[in-house]
Amino acid sequence: MTIVADTNKNYLLLLARRFPFNHGEVAAESYLESEIGLLSTYFDEVLAVGTEAPLGDKPTCALPDNVKPLALGCGDYFKDKLKLAARGIAFPLSGGKIIREAYASETIRGIGKCAFRGYFAARGKTKADVLGEKLRCLGYKPTHIYSFWFYDTALVAAWLTDSYPCARAVARAHGYDLYANRTHVHYLPFRRYLLSKLSRVLPCSKDGENYINSNWPGYESKVATSYLGTRELPDKSDEPTVSPLRIVSCSRIVDVKRVPLLAKAISLLDGIGLRVEWIHYGDGPQLEEAKCACKALKYSTAYFAGSLPNNEILEEYATKHFDLFVNVSTSEGLPLSIMEACGCGIPVIATDVGGTHEIVADGVNGFLLPGDCTPDDVAAAIRHFALLGADKVACMRHAARTVWENRFRLDASVEGLAQALGVSAGCKGHI
Repeated sequence: MTIVADTNKNYLLLLARRFPFNHGEVAAESYLESEIGLLSTYFDEVLAVGTEAPLGDKPTCALPDNVKPLALGCGDYFKDKLKLAARGIAFPLSGGKIIREAYASETIRGIGKCAFRGYFAARGKTKADVLGEKLRCLGYKPTHIYSFWFYDTALVAAWLTDSYPCARAVARAHGYDLYANRTHVHYLPFRRYLLSKLSRVLPCSKDGENYINSNWPGYESKVATSYLGTRELPDKSDEPTVSPLRIVSCSRIVDVKRVPLLAKAISLLDGIGLRVEWIHYGDGPQLEEAKCACKALKYSTAYFAGSLPNNEILEEYATKHFDLFVNVSTSEGLPLSIMEACGCGIPVIATDVGGTHEIVADGVNGFLLPGDCTPDDVAAAIRHFALLGADKVACMRHAARTVWENRFRLDASVEGLAQALGVSAGCKGHI
């Protein structure tokens, strides 16, 4: 694949972890499968880089004709974590100008933070070096750079603006890449440096925007909430509640998502005779723990559907009836899974963490729980919903659909991203 740059055209460089080679390793990047169809219309060429996708991998989704996939092969980080950390710690002396610039932007203390910063910088430098060589070989000169994460790919985007000074670089910000308390050392490297170098930073919630502005003031003009959105979804808000109550959840089964806690809540409801049919979409290391919590179910059922491509999950929502969506995470940005549920008119019970309250209004289209809720708290909220009258449930279903229609449609999301990138519809060939 060789791309010859035309100085009269717009070239987007899209940086992700796995997209468009995502086999479910990075669930959030399923959003890009929908976004790319609209985003590509604003550009003459798009180079979509899965920075951690294995070399030789094949795309897992259909791509528009003007989008070229590139697997960078920089994914074996955990194996070399100590080596990368050691390399990065030496960067203030051994690194080039742009690396020393990044390090000079902040002062930190503590072995853990220094090691994490070294790992982070070396991880970014590895990607930047490999990508820089690929771009030269392809003859691809980006005019715009879009990092899906405010993490190491954002660092790559910032560094690339030195090699391609005409390029406008933006980064989205979600959860683990935004909130420092999501890391084991409660620290994320180079925040001020990234904010100074990038053209815009787009947190996916107002909570995220406020978090950035309060912790790194002075860059407010560069920071703006940009909600993600979903493609058109079937309106199922008129469907009545059924018995048994049908509950759906969707996430990786990892510690932060607390799927075993939800499983325990289902077991508690079963213990008081409330019949529930629960289906969970997603996989992960805590799957067996969640299954064990459901072993003694007498009146209810629990089905773990595993990891499915996003389009298949949405097809499940379209063809099956669900009464309630539940999310009990300890930390979130603003979950795409909740947007998808609301888009189908499904009320939501969720923990009030991150930007979740920006889509779930307590008592309107669902119920909010404290971030440290227990299985009893979750069970009580589900039981409360189950006992609501048909009229109240119908209002909640319509309210869920309405909040999606007003805030979380894909076309509005992509239009906002395009504006941040400095392009508009029909601007192909006009930089």
